[in-house]
Order: sequence, then C-alpha cells, then structure tokens
Amino acid sequence: MLVQFTIENFCSFKDEHTISFLASSDKSLLEENTFSVNDKTRLLRTTVLYGANASGKSNLFKALHFFLSYAVDSGPRMQQGDPIRVIPFLFSKETADAPSSFELVFYLKANESEPIRYRYGYTVSKDHIIEEHLFAINVLREVMLFTREGQTITSNPTWFKEGKNIKQDMVRENATFLSVCAQANGTISGKIIGYFRSIWILSGQAGFPPFAMMMEDGKQLHDKILKFLHFADLQIDDFKKKDMSLELDPEIPDNDFREFLKKKSANGGHSVKLAFAHALYEGTQKTGEHYLPEEQESTGTQKLFEYAGVIIKALEQGSILFVDEFDASLHPLIVENLVKLFNSPKDNPHNAQLVISCQSVHIMTNRIFRRDQIWFCEKDRYGASDLYSLLDFDEHVRKDASYNKNYLNGKYGAVPFVDEIRLHMDRA
Repeated sequence: MLVQFTIENFCSFKDEHTISFLASSDKSLLEENTFSVNDKTRLLRTTVLYGANASGKSNLFKALHFFLSYAVDSGPRMQQGDPIRVIPFLFSKETADAPSSFELVFYLKANESEPIRYRYGYTVSKDHIIEEHLFAINVLREVMLFTREGQTITSNPTWFKEGKNIKQDMVRENATFLSVCAQANGTISGKIIGYFRSIWILSGQAGFPPFAMMMEDGKQLHDKILKFLHFADLQIDDFKKKDMSLELDPEIPDNDFREFLKKKSANGGHSVKLAFAHALYEGTQKTGEHYLPEEQESTGTQKLFEYAGVIIKALEQGSILFVDEFDASLHPLIVENLVKLFNSPKDNPHNAQLVISCQSVHIMTNRIFRRDQIWFCEKDRYGASDLYSLLDFDEHVRKDASYNKNYLNGKYGAVPFVDEIRLHMDRA
C-alpha cells in the first residue's frame, strides 16, 4: 500500500516533489474512493495525473521504475565499477552533475498483524550511493532500521538484526544495502524487495507483456477475461491461443540476430498467437463463428485484452498498478469504467491501487474523483516540472465545480499554450 513517493533531480524534476496517496480528512469527498489502513490512515484507491505533452508525466513513472529497479537489482546484477544509469536534470549547470534522490513511504502487512509503515530511500550519483536509509513506524514513533553515509552503514541491532550479518566489504559502493541484505536471506529486506517487485509499471503506448501467457491459469481466467471483453461491447464471443513454431524468415539478413533465431528455432522456439471469435451470419441468422488473428483486430481490442489480464490480477491480488498513457486507443467511457472498477469497494475488495496518467478530461469530474486524487504536471520556462494536486486549490474550488471545464480553461494550469495553427503556402 503506497503512501507517497518523493523525487529530486531526476529527468525533468529538478526540485524535490512528492506525489501523495494519502486521503485528506475532508468528509465531503467520496469516501468509497479510499480504504482504511488503520484507525488514523486512509489511502486513495486511484490517482490520475494530467498535464500538457512533454510536461513530465512520463518522467514520474520513469522515476519510480528507476527507484524500484535499482533498489532491487543493484546488489545481485551489478558489478563493481558498473555505472548507475540515473538521469539528473540536465538543463541546469547546478544539477547536471549533482546526485538524485528518491524516497518511498509504504505499508507492508506482516502475517495477520496491523500493517507496518516503512520509509525507504537513497541518494545516488552516477557511480556510487551517497546516502541510503530505512525507517519503520513502531507503535507511535519512527524507528531507524539502518542508515548509510557512503560506505559507512549503521544498523539497528534490535529492529534490523539481519544488518549485523553483512560486513561492510560485502556492500559495493554502487549496490543498495537493502538488496545485499535480501541476498543474504534477510527477513525484512526480503519482504520489502518482494513488495517492490510486485509493483507493476506499464505504458499504455508501448504495450504490456504477453498476458496471453496467463491463460495457463485455466478456464477460470479465460472466462473472466471474456467477461471483461464483453463489458466493452467488442462483439467477441470467445478467444483462444495457439503455440506457433518459430519460422525463420528468409528475408532476415545473415547477421547475429539471424543466428540467434536459428538457435531458438532449433531448440523448439515458439511464440503465442491469439485468435478472437466473432459471430458468423447468413443473413440475420447466426450460423457459427469466425476466428480473426490478433493482428487483424483493432488496436483498441488488442489494448483491452492486454488490460484484461493485468487488471483482473491486480484486483484479485490487491496489487499496485501504474499505467502511463492509460487512455491510449480507448474510448473515454471505457476508461471511465476501468477507473470505477478500482474506485469501487465491491469490485476492489483487496484494495488494489491504480495510478495513471491520461488526457481524457471526460473523467475529471467530482462524481468519479476526489480532489486529492487529481494531480497535475506542469513545466516552467526553464524546462523543470512541477507536481501538484487539485487539493492545493481547495480554497478556490467549489464542491460542485466542473473540474474538467475549469482545467481546459486554464484555471489549474498544466495545459499547453497553443497558438492558432496556420499553414502558409506561397504561390509561385
């Protein structure tokens, strides 16, 4: 369960910015869009990020992806001297060679006890970790589990016993202490690393992993995905997958890639293809079904099938799902209903969290979102991104305000200043 994520000096984010998933205490807002962690804390089920093109929305997703990947993989996968592929804000001489900082606050449930709140973060340059820390809330106070300044690491012998088994020379300067502890089978670090791995960060533009593979879960998942496709009125009666042997295209040039394909084909390489069943009619009478291969389906149909597997799994497992450009190739009404799935306590009983960026202002209304669920990204004249919530305008936003109209009229910022486009053609 995510509480907040903070970044500084990464890509277009020059200064420190925090996106929060804490629900405000305003009782007039949609309470069903939140869930309770304990007696004092409620979190948001969904969060949406708006902004002009190139305002920095995607960079927020990139920042979280970098933070999680580096925290998890730097220990087992990097070697001494490997560069840290962090990208600072490059449009200022003050920050181009300065370190970047990240911090995530989250809850983890241990057995059947009340979830524990953790705060983990680090500061890195392009070749070493400058600072790293992990804290936890114990009853009413925050307890230090470990802190790190360069290669000087201090572990709490009571609350982070796994840290005392890690000698300092076992921790490379470009590896997180958290990942090294997890490699040594540390209990707390292992749970945190596992949690980081479970957070999905996807792009609606680039496409998702091949979730057709999830069909191996059997008929139950098949029926759920089919029901999911039916809700979007796609006129799909069924679908099936087929393992296709890998055929070597004679047009592929004779190079390393061709050699790779040869080896894969020789080793029984295959790919998964999907086919979708549509009703076959004679006049107005249905006489059977005709299967179309996936590449002949519309982009929207393919996108919804990709969404089906990941959304079903997220809702069933209570996962955290980040999707950049969530509305790509989808009708606004479908986008609205997908968001409503996560906002609904009935459809989302395990409190999965969905964080999206999109351009569909159709869903920016007070009947779908609370003010604290709507965030904006805006670039200043120097190329740096700002990040703020509609809640920051609380004193000026009426309870019945038309959020989307106000946004398009520029009242909340984060819209492009577009001059009238003209094409001038000189006659000869």
